[in-house]
Amino acid sequence: MISHDLKQFRAEAHDFLLGQQMPLPTPAIARRLFGARRHEMPETQVVVRALLAADPRFVETHDHCWSVVGSPLLQKKLDEATFAIVDLETTGSVIGVDEIIEIGLVRVRAGKVIDRFETLVWSDRTIPPWVARLTGIANADLEGAPTFSDVAEQMLGLLRDSVFVAHDIRFDLPFLRWEFARRGLVRPVVTGLCTLELSRQLWPDLTSRSLPDLARSFGVAHDNPHRAADDAMATAGVLLEALAAARDLGLSELGDLYRLDEVLAEHAAATAGLAERAAESWSWLPSGRKKSPRRLTLHTTCYRMPINIEFDRTIGPLGWGFRSNRR
Repeated sequence: MISHDLKQFRAEAHDFLLGQQMPLPTPAIARRLFGARRHEMPETQVVVRALLAADPRFVETHDHCWSVVGSPLLQKKLDEATFAIVDLETTGSVIGVDEIIEIGLVRVRAGKVIDRFETLVWSDRTIPPWVARLTGIANADLEGAPTFSDVAEQMLGLLRDSVFVAHDIRFDLPFLRWEFARRGLVRPVVTGLCTLELSRQLWPDLTSRSLPDLARSFGVAHDNPHRAADDAMATAGVLLEALAAARDLGLSELGDLYRLDEVLAEHAAATAGLAERAAESWSWLPSGRKKSPRRLTLHTTCYRMPINIEFDRTIGPLGWGFRSNRR
């Protein structure tokens, strides 16, 4: 492809996505750009991903769909968005073979839980011993429970107009979509957000990002790990911590959560520049009384980024010198 072709493809993809209400997966964009006969070819999808990933106007969501900066969805204010936090317990991890045996769902808006849903789900598939030990759910517990088809319509209603959130969205969202599809039901159209991915970006120094460890780190209640309702509530607690951290960075829109790496890099560069300039320019303050301490530290923020300003006793008659460093 020559440069002109690349610009043309990107322009067409941008205009196409700008007119969509929801982010679209790579194959849908490939179909638009290259036609129905070529859109499912692996190399075509690789080309589309490379085209979009290299252009800052395009935004990839955590469930690997694409939108554009300036789209109405990504401009939605975090305080106005509704988040549907979902956790599934299943008979195993193989989509198309294993089945859902428990669903937990929590809806959050403006920092508050506004709705909850939980149910066991009947399955005739034998629950493996390791799953029974992990969850405490046995096949006998599923007797009389509704089938997935029985609760599908209610699930669709709870997910409608919401951002789908899970801790490791690579599992829960594809599994849920498959359950709808294999029963011939309308699949939920949602945008995916992953608290596992948010934790990697916002708290890179944490040694573990498992849901129990994150809950423990933030004091979030999590009394029954590996049960859907408790896992969904714990994930909701982690999400609220992530949203608070995003606000501390000055972020206010849903799209900001999908470009955290870029935002954090910008903040790091700005803070590093501030610290470097402060370290290079010393100012002097009078020492005051003779019995003053040798070092004082002022904790403050600049552009919402925490910094320390250290005041050190200097050698000589000038008194105190100070410099600023990133906290």
